[in-house]
Amino acid sequence: MKKQLQGIALILVSIMLMLGYGNAAFFDLSFRWSLIFSIIGIVGAVMAFLPDRK
Repeated sequence: MKKQLQGIALILVSIMLMLGYGNAAFFDLSFRWSLIFSIIGIVGAVMAFLPDRK
């Protein structure tokens, strides 16, 4: 089940990054809403790949 959730997380983050950077330069550092949501999505994907605490 964990592998399925990791795959879904990667797909959702990639879709969000495509939508967020559709009309802006890829390394544009202006603080638009798309950049903020992209950072939150990347953090969520990293959290999905962290090992479980026992």
